[in-house]
Amino acid sequence: MKPSYRRATLGVVLALGMLSAIPGVAFAAQPSCGDTLMANTTLTADLDCSGYGGDALTFGKKGITLNLGGYTIWGPVGGDGQNGIDTNYKKHVTIKHGTVSNFNTNVYLNQSVGGTVKNVTTTNNGNDSSTGVYISYGVGNVLTNVDSDGNYYGFYFYGSAANWLTSSSVINSTYGIYSEYDSNDHVSGNYFEYSYAGIYDDYSSHNVYSNNKANGDALGGYYGFYLNCDDYGWVKVLNNETWGNDDGYGFYTYYCYDYSNQQYGSTFTGNYSHDNVDGSYGFYDYYSINSTWTGNVSKRNDSYGFYLDYPNAWFNNNVANWNGNDGIYAVDNYGTGYGNFLSFRNNTANNNDSYGITADYGIANASGNMAHGNGNSPDDCYNVDCNQ
Repeated sequence: MKPSYRRATLGVVLALGMLSAIPGVAFAAQPSCGDTLMANTTLTADLDCSGYGGDALTFGKKGITLNLGGYTIWGPVGGDGQNGIDTNYKKHVTIKHGTVSNFNTNVYLNQSVGGTVKNVTTTNNGNDSSTGVYISYGVGNVLTNVDSDGNYYGFYFYGSAANWLTSSSVINSTYGIYSEYDSNDHVSGNYFEYSYAGIYDDYSSHNVYSNNKANGDALGGYYGFYLNCDDYGWVKVLNNETWGNDDGYGFYTYYCYDYSNQQYGSTFTGNYSHDNVDGSYGFYDYYSINSTWTGNVSKRNDSYGFYLDYPNAWFNNNVANWNGNDGIYAVDNYGTGYGNFLSFRNNTANNNDSYGITADYGIANASGNMAHGNGNSPDDCYNVDCNQ
């Protein structure tokens, strides 16, 4: 009879042999700075690339995973042009579970398709132009539980499409997320602290922003949400909250409609803008053709609750209370063309410092609007019927 320890040893050898024979399973040792990854890789210790003059790690094969293992990849302190991790055009790669710090771009999704970043923290120390995660072109990348601390841009999306950013946070930033020429992104359930803008979206289309919180009070931010669609297409802004912006805007939207198909407008539903200070507006919109505004709330903002310039909108069931100027102000609402409200119903504007509801020209399609206790009471409304 063979001794039991010999049988156990033989079993281990056979198991290892079978594992090595499984197709598609490959494991790499702890990488070095400058390595190109060709197999699934897990860090076994911090990777200090602070003295290395190039990108820390680059993907060289599609479909593989870099598991940071709870460790940190360190870059140089101060300004540099280096990337922490570069996906290098590779499809369906994953980066997870750890920290990337001090690079000019900590995580660079470089023309990636179907990439995943999850449970990753990016930090900055001394680089005044750093980016937490940069998505350049590509499509269908998913970022979940990705946190940014101290980067100039928490997230930067450029020329890409159908990305998802969820359950993530940005603190100590200039921009929470900066998006340019993107489309069909979903940004949901995130938290932003910023000195300029929580969400800054320029020349994009068909993006959806839902259930995000933009805290301008933390760093004296200017815009909670800046959405300059410039007639590239509609945007959906749903159930977001912003507060504490200084001499700026809770929500700022501009030309948010599709020039080629004006039938489909933007949607603003269930958003809350409050306690924005020093001349700040709760909501500002310019020329968002065929937009729909429903159930939004503007409270205790230092200037206007809602400022709608050249409106062409369904504007119903919105609330503007305790604002420092008019609760709802319609500007350039001409009687013909795109200056008309499509409907203006069941809005409430109470205890604002000037009018509850006012308009440059008479608002047609108005009914059920209520305004009480405003600065011009008993004339709570101007050029619109209310309290009927």
